[in-house]
Amino acid sequence: MISFFFKPGDPAGMFTKTHILALLITLLLIRIILKEAKNITWEKVLRLTKVLAIFITILEGIKITYALKGGNTNLDAWFPLSFCSLFIYSLWFSGFGKGKIQKLGLSFISIGALTGGFSFLIFPTTSLMSYPITHYLCLYSIFFHSCMVILSILYLKVSPYPWSKNLRNNYYLLFTVAATISIISNTITGSNLMILREPYNIPVNIIQVINEKIPILYTIIAILVYIFIPTMVSKITEKKVRPEKV
Repeated sequence: MISFFFKPGDPAGMFTKTHILALLITLLLIRIILKEAKNITWEKVLRLTKVLAIFITILEGIKITYALKGGNTNLDAWFPLSFCSLFIYSLWFSGFGKGKIQKLGLSFISIGALTGGFSFLIFPTTSLMSYPITHYLCLYSIFFHSCMVILSILYLKVSPYPWSKNLRNNYYLLFTVAATISIISNTITGSNLMILREPYNIPVNIIQVINEKIPILYTIIAILVYIFIPTMVSKITEKKVRPEKV
C-alpha cells in the first residue's frame, strides 16, 4: 500500500524482471478465467459488459482525478482518448446501446480490444514506465487491458454478431471518428492523443527515426497499424475460438 497512490521507488519498467513476472501472472489468470468461462452464454457476457462499463468508468474517474490533482493537466495525461480508451466507450455502447450504437461498441470489443490489450501487456509504454508495479496506475492498467483481452475473446466466441465485413466496417467507422478527433486536438493543442503525433515510448527504433524525419509518415503508419493489425488478429482468433463457424 505504500506506493498505491504515490510514487516512491523505481518504475516497473519494460521487459524487467518485475514486468515479466507481472506479465506471466496476468497471462495465467487470463487463461484460467477463459477456461472457467468456456460455456458462458451471450446473455452472461452482455451482463459482464454492463458491470465492467460501470466499474471501469469509476476506476478511470479515479485515474483522471489523480492526474489532475497531481498537476498533469495535459490532455495526454487525463483525457480518455487513447486507442485502448475506446474500450470504455465501447463497453457502454455494447452493454447499454441499441442498433448502430451497440454494433459500434461490439465491433471495437471484437476487433480492437484484443490487439490493444495484448499490446499493452507486452509493451507497457505508459504507466509501468513511470511508476512502481504496486502503484494504482500500474495495477489499473494491467486490470484494464486484461479485461480487454478476456472480453474480446468472449465476444469472438459467443457474440450473435460473428466476424463479418459489417463488423469490420463498424470498427473502421468508430476508429475513424476517434482518430479524426485526436488529430484535430493534437494539431491545435500539441497533445499526442492515440499516439498519432509521435511514437512516445514505442520501443521500435525505425519508428522513432521515421517520426524524426517525416512526422506525417509516422501518423499514416500508425493509422494503418490501428486499422489492419487488429482486424487480422481478431479474424484469425475467431476461427480458433469459434470452430463451428463455417
